[in-house]
Amino acid sequence: MTTETLTIDGLERWLLFGAHWRVVDISNQHAVVDLCTCTGEPLERLQTEDPAVIGYLRTAHCDLDLS
Repeated sequence: MTTETLTIDGLERWLLFGAHWRVVDISNQHAVVDLCTCTGEPLERLQTEDPAVIGYLRTAHCDLDLS
């Protein structure tokens, strides 16, 4: 189980390295994101309750993001 924190900076860095992320579940209080390889294979699943990150996820979409 990972202890990594889901942050806006982390999501943007993930994309800069050529990988992708996908929103799995999102509400006003909680979000779950899969960090995926450059081929789209899920590598890690992270969660957040940070309102700033949830707001970012609602507006900035990765090309694999289906929500």
